[in-house]
Amino acid sequence: LMFDELMALEKKYPRYAMANSPTKRIGSDLDNTFSEKEHEIPVLSLDKEYTLEGLKKWIDKIRFSMDENLGFVVEEKIDGASIVLYYKKGLLNIALTRGNGITGNDVTENIRTIRHVPLIIDQPLDFAIRGEIYITKSSFQKYNNEFENRYSNPRNLAAGSLRNLKSSVVSNIPLNMLAYEGYFPTLREKEFHLDSHILILSHIMNLGFRINSHLGFFSDKKDRFASLKEQFSDITTGGISDLADYVKEQIKRRDQLSYEIDGLVVKLNEIPFREKMGHTSHHPRWSIAFKFDSPIGHTVLKDIQVQIGRNGRVTPVALLSPVRIGGSVVSRATLHNQEYIDMLELGFGDTVSISRRGDVIPAVEEVIEKNLDNPSTYKLVEYCPYCQSKLIKVGSHHFCPNKKCPERKKRSIIYFASKDQMDIESLGEKTIGLLFQKGFVRSIPDLYSFDYDLLLTEEGFKEKKIKNFKRSMEISKKKPFRTVLSALGFEGLGINTVSELIKSGYDSIDKIIRDAARKKAESFSSIEGFGEITAQLLIDHFTDRHKLKMIEELKEFGLNFSEKPQPIDESSLDFNNQVWVITGSFEKFVPRSKAAQEIEKRGGTVSHSISGRTTHLLCGSSPGSKLKKAKELGVKIVEERAFVEILNA
Repeated sequence: LMFDELMALEKKYPRYAMANSPTKRIGSDLDNTFSEKEHEIPVLSLDKEYTLEGLKKWIDKIRFSMDENLGFVVEEKIDGASIVLYYKKGLLNIALTRGNGITGNDVTENIRTIRHVPLIIDQPLDFAIRGEIYITKSSFQKYNNEFENRYSNPRNLAAGSLRNLKSSVVSNIPLNMLAYEGYFPTLREKEFHLDSHILILSHIMNLGFRINSHLGFFSDKKDRFASLKEQFSDITTGGISDLADYVKEQIKRRDQLSYEIDGLVVKLNEIPFREKMGHTSHHPRWSIAFKFDSPIGHTVLKDIQVQIGRNGRVTPVALLSPVRIGGSVVSRATLHNQEYIDMLELGFGDTVSISRRGDVIPAVEEVIEKNLDNPSTYKLVEYCPYCQSKLIKVGSHHFCPNKKCPERKKRSIIYFASKDQMDIESLGEKTIGLLFQKGFVRSIPDLYSFDYDLLLTEEGFKEKKIKNFKRSMEISKKKPFRTVLSALGFEGLGINTVSELIKSGYDSIDKIIRDAARKKAESFSSIEGFGEITAQLLIDHFTDRHKLKMIEELKEFGLNFSEKPQPIDESSLDFNNQVWVITGSFEKFVPRSKAAQEIEKRGGTVSHSISGRTTHLLCGSSPGSKLKKAKELGVKIVEERAFVEILNA
């Protein structure tokens, strides 16, 4: 009755309805647009390990480098969809998918329908939570049966649900959430003193979030074991030497769980030591995913299809008799290259074993039984099946050298529009294939010049679908420069490489083209993580007249080819009489003493606390209370990218 009364009041007085009202649990029929927004915390992937021996080496390396009595937390790696929740003053403000780690899609309205997600907490805190959205095995079977087994596994349903355009539909999907990381910048140095992962998990629980109770804590300092068992009902404790046996037990009980897991995550417990270790542009150095052995299936090789990638690389793909592996039906698997096929001695009709490596990518592992009627080994064709150009071999791989190859052109368009790049909704591989076949779209710029109304004469294309195409293309024009540059698909220019390029001052396409025209590789090779090969690739790409023409056309259509640089205070180029304080974690300055050295050798002073004398705060990710105090005192805040630009200047 109270719920119905609240709905009636909100309908009568919509201006007073709260964003986190309980009525949001039922969802809305309004279409969500899933706009992109930048993450406020590092949202990195995990490095992976597949053997206990490798895991032990990783742990030993950390222990010996820190020379401390450390603890390690082991958590189940839930097989679902990653989510980041941002709270402001205790209210759920925004929920973002992981995206590419830099930006994510805003799925807040859909997340609000999940009853395990607190919309309001009883403390006015600003913080962030990382978690996993998942569906139990039984709920998945029941839901999927109602929809004629539309989904291949629980993970696909969970991930697809977050991007459903109507939150009212999502509210009826049995989604769950478990939290596994918390970022509390204002509490780290206050009374809570959240200086360990275990304390953070405990605090998350106290705030009302669900965590996975299946935990392992391993340390040779055993005085904390009793208190941990009081806090966490299903925790296993032991010395470091017990960790391997715990992992083996978890592998055995995997199938008994009510939800899917694809491995375990091992994390260093102590936060200060995490900060010392830092992270790469891809993953934290203090955490690793131990992936279970991939499920194996046996089937027969029916045929081999030759795929040509956007950069001409040839990949043979096995076409298989369908076989169910790990909850999914597999009918295709990668064969990598001719050398891999020769190693397997693989031919048509052979019985083979298939694995899902990392539980994702199917691969042919070995030949179980040769086809005795035709016991041969497959050999790649000599000519490209799409343009008849003679294939060339570079290293272990074959390539189609023809830049005008229709398949290469089509693949570059598919890559540009794909979910991991421009994420142009409605333009999937099948649709782009049709547009290409009809001659409507033959290059990336054609996506923006094509009159989609012409598709009304084609079967299966109605006005609503055409409207979605147009809307998606307009949304894509707002994508940031780094996304556009990565989506062009130039070899060696993935999202992480592009991010490093921009951090180093190349925040517009014009700057990159200008320095590439000078053909001085050292302009790029000095960038962290680059080197001579990547530098030369950049010069080749941005002096190629066809690529430059494509960039100019995309500029005219309004795509972003620059990022607004952070202004450099010219007076700050001389550090004399400046007092700096450093807070947070950094990519380029690990440990943080490296940043202190740069300041001191330019005449500046480094202090450990904010005071009236402080002139600058060098602020990394996950800053503590120093950031708030610096703002209150009017101290100049300098982020890592701007600091690097100052040093370069």
